[in-house]
Amino acid sequence: MKRIREPELMIDPDQAKAYAESDFSISDKMMVSTLVDFVKKSGGNINASSVILDLGCGPGNITERIASHWPNATVTGIDDSFEMLKVARKRKILDKKLSKLEGFSYIKTNISAIGRGASMFFESADLVVSNSLMHHIHDFSDFLRALKSVSKKGALHFHRDLRRPSTKQEALAIQKKYIPDASPLMMRDFMASLNAAYTAKEIKNKLEHSVFKNFEVLEIDDRYVDVFGIIPISC
Repeated sequence: MKRIREPELMIDPDQAKAYAESDFSISDKMMVSTLVDFVKKSGGNINASSVILDLGCGPGNITERIASHWPNATVTGIDDSFEMLKVARKRKILDKKLSKLEGFSYIKTNISAIGRGASMFFESADLVVSNSLMHHIHDFSDFLRALKSVSKKGALHFHRDLRRPSTKQEALAIQKKYIPDASPLMMRDFMASLNAAYTAKEIKNKLEHSVFKNFEVLEIDDRYVDVFGIIPISC
């Protein structure tokens, strides 16, 4: 199935509302559990001085879970969609535990600006995470520049996204399996995301000549791809 790009930002209020109201709790929990295991196996020590960035955070599903798991760390969700951040910030305010976390916040900025070093997070992050961001990226080199820009030497990275199915029939089967009762808007957006997603092979090729060339790229079940590793100290 040929890749068809979709908009880099979800700026439609109806899109943001539909996404925020959808139940991704099972997959979100699984992702953060895998992230925590990766950090442990990598020897990472997340503490009060650690900086964790969630790129393309959307309404904050993953950011909230990360902040809850590492409450003493500085956790920042980054997105360039006003509508998504509006939802994320409202949810944080309404959650008694999350609202008390002084190191937990959201910032509006875009990947290109981060890649140019035009952000407050230049070489600051100990852990960089993203969920369902890569398929929104039109120029993958922008994404890689942003990752390198925000990372300290030896920073941990964990990125999960959908992966593009081989055929339209396979995409429809995945849609039917995972969101059979979703709204027409969510079904449309989910199919668009599957079409826009990268394959594991495409991602490996894009990492090949970068500081991320030693990162693992693994296909997970029938719809995800995980990209993870450690920025070399010598890069």
